[in-house]
Amino acid sequence: MTRPTRRWWLLVALLLLLGAARAAWRRLDERPPPDSQCTATARAPRLEPDYTDLVIPPNIAPLNFMVVESGRRYLARLTDGQGRTVAASSRNGVMIFPLKGWHRLLAANRGRELRLDVWARADDGRWNRYQPVRQTVAAEPVENYLAYRRFRPFYDSSGPMGIYQRDLRGFDETAIATRDDIGDGCLNCHSFHDRRADSFVFHTRLFPGDPAMVVVRGSQAQAADTRVGGSGPPAGYSSWHPNGQTIAFSRNRILQYYPQADRAKAALDVASSLAVYTVATGQVTVPPEINPPGRLPTFPCWSADGRWLYFATAPRLWPESSYMPVAQQKNLRYDIARAAYDQATGRFGSPETVVSARTVGGSALEPRISPDGRFLLFCLCEAGTFPVFQERSDLYLLDLTRPGAQPVALESTAPTRHDSWHSWSGNSRWIVCASKRDNNLLARPYLRYVDAAGVASKPFVVPRSDPRLHERETCTFNVPELVDGPIRVGRTAVRRATTGSRRAAPTGQSGGHSAAEG
Repeated sequence: MTRPTRRWWLLVALLLLLGAARAAWRRLDERPPPDSQCTATARAPRLEPDYTDLVIPPNIAPLNFMVVESGRRYLARLTDGQGRTVAASSRNGVMIFPLKGWHRLLAANRGRELRLDVWARADDGRWNRYQPVRQTVAAEPVENYLAYRRFRPFYDSSGPMGIYQRDLRGFDETAIATRDDIGDGCLNCHSFHDRRADSFVFHTRLFPGDPAMVVVRGSQAQAADTRVGGSGPPAGYSSWHPNGQTIAFSRNRILQYYPQADRAKAALDVASSLAVYTVATGQVTVPPEINPPGRLPTFPCWSADGRWLYFATAPRLWPESSYMPVAQQKNLRYDIARAAYDQATGRFGSPETVVSARTVGGSALEPRISPDGRFLLFCLCEAGTFPVFQERSDLYLLDLTRPGAQPVALESTAPTRHDSWHSWSGNSRWIVCASKRDNNLLARPYLRYVDAAGVASKPFVVPRSDPRLHERETCTFNVPELVDGPIRVGRTAVRRATTGSRRAAPTGQSGGHSAAEG
């Protein structure tokens, strides 16, 4: 063996020894202290985020957290009924669990309870042992991926913005499209066909003009002009029919304003209507049945069987010619209605009210139907069109299989929630929403479990690799949508679809211009 080869092997052996020594030291560092050195504390530890007493998916990334207790060393151990453990330790209270060990423990305990023990070592060398925290691993997983729009709050047309996907089993995040990809415009309101990563749309607003809905099928992206006759508002909030060939969308004329100098901005949907886009032909129709005169329909959502289109609708409280009727905002309250749909003819029936604003005492918005067809999930706020801008917005659940059932709040006792932009998992057991509950300013994606009876567990923020990012990152996350796999369309394809010189125009229009077109 030559001398350089011998040196190389010695280096490899040294690195292996160092790795083994580090692993052994970590195991020693993560051993629980003996009871003789511990003082029992008659309360649970304070954790940020508040990952206590949860129901968690068996495929979720480690719930890393900070121990908000005084100390100079910290230890946390998650243990199952067989004594199997995954542990984390630190000197600053930042607890980061190993990814592989975490997943092994959760995979072995579907439908079972885990115990989280936390210790903090004081300056005198004694350990404070806190009351254990219980975590339940659900039998049902959540989708592996989450797509969302992420941006820094801003009040002009600049600033970083993009639609991203996150692998919920770990912490990898990749961009689907950013505003740099579309010529420095705005991206918003993505929608997936049955949570499929290879079939979705998102909307763009370019400056100047030329708005488009980008339709992604597999690795291909194509822009479609959804305006009627090349004028009027383009597609806003959209929903795929289960057949994958029809997309219902709203057309909104939204104005943003500041109600007071010391208040955050608000928004008003001055005029709205519903339209339907046929993917194969590019045809746009504005069905008169779901656009009655004097109404403001918005937020469409297909039922799981495709037989009904649900949407929010309110009476227009101002003349059609009014430009900015902000004084009426406080009196604007939406019902949730539905209209029967005949897939063979493409015709709709007359709308019928499902949730009355007068009955629930507020504005009911953003209807979403569970994939099993049982539950209607919606936002309830005091008034207006946009829960995300309200001081308080709560999620309500209505059991559609029980005639005469009333909507029930997911949380009966809780602080101000600020929950909106919600969606379901494919197994109808998980809900994800954008919530400002932890800071009243920036929305974060929260998950919660809903059992077969419609009883919801405590929500928790989607974990980060470093729990300090929850406080340090000045981004807001909205429109979180669960996806069954990684989105593989290239950003180059998106860039070509949105910044090309030609747009795919509808091949035909029908239904005429609605009164709410604006």
